[in-house]
Amino acid sequence: MNATIVDQVGMQLALQSRMEQNPRLGDRTHYIGASEVGSCLRRVVSSKLYPEPFDQASMGRMLAGRAMENEVVQLVRLALNGRLRNTGRVQLDLQHPALPFRAHPDGRIIGGFDGLAGDGVLEVKTASATVFKRFQSDGLPQNYHAQVQAQMGLSGLLWAVVVLVSRENLAEMATSTIHFDPEHYALLERRATLAAAALQDINFLNQLAGEPEIGFCHNCPYTAQCAAFQSRRDAGKRGEIPEVTRLQLECQLEELAELESSVGPMQDRVTELRDQVKGALFNSGASKVLLENGIVQLVESSRTSFDSKGLQRESPEVFTRFQKTSTFSTLRITHKGDSQCRSMAS
Repeated sequence: MNATIVDQVGMQLALQSRMEQNPRLGDRTHYIGASEVGSCLRRVVSSKLYPEPFDQASMGRMLAGRAMENEVVQLVRLALNGRLRNTGRVQLDLQHPALPFRAHPDGRIIGGFDGLAGDGVLEVKTASATVFKRFQSDGLPQNYHAQVQAQMGLSGLLWAVVVLVSRENLAEMATSTIHFDPEHYALLERRATLAAAALQDINFLNQLAGEPEIGFCHNCPYTAQCAAFQSRRDAGKRGEIPEVTRLQLECQLEELAELESSVGPMQDRVTELRDQVKGALFNSGASKVLLENGIVQLVESSRTSFDSKGLQRESPEVFTRFQKTSTFSTLRITHKGDSQCRSMAS
């Protein structure tokens, strides 16, 4: 048993060391990053003032995604015949002249791209197969746009290329070109100013309202002190679900439908997705949501149990005194077109 504990501790330390950022790029708790400025600022600042430890599974997924992104960067370098610079250990560290606002793009493309003149920014993103298809058809999410706009604004470059890759199949790759938008960047500077003030004065954090429309509250550890989240939960109990939650659930249901018939390691992803869907419903306060591709609902149940029917028969008073009633929720999913639903208690 001791050996197992040592192994777990050693693995935790090893994962943590691999998660640490290149010291040349600074301590992320002291500045707002380009990948954060478009997210819920209350959550971003809270994560820096009151950091939550990552579990091994989360760190493993993040490291796997980072390794795949590094591999894609090298593929892009080959495709561009060496015209990709500032990757890996020489990654760009772009800093705002007056704010703790920084960006670290995956690379700099030299000498134009697809009819674009000059140099541009490269940003690589990975996504599950289902999310990849959604982004490919509906376009990149707003937080990706915000990230590359911040990178362009801080670098002075006028275009960016975002390479999106499916985690399940490296051959599934989509490229998007984004042009610099001065108005969008000015908005991001204002957001960075608000976040910087909250980092400097903890009292200012309470003035930052939560932003459920651009953040996934279901996995945010700071919702207990967030008035916007509590208000959304109350709305959810009335059946009012934000569009971002609806889209998130639809993506997860679509991926679940593909994975639930799989065997082996994919079942771990099935369990993870079901937990995420249940968490989203629980945190929103809604018990049932109708989606384009199905229905998700939490079914509350209760059960009464005791380990001896004989005791009930011989001593009903004692049996009643030690009776135990447990309440639990069951996630029930009905995919569109299905005649049967799938349930999982937890």
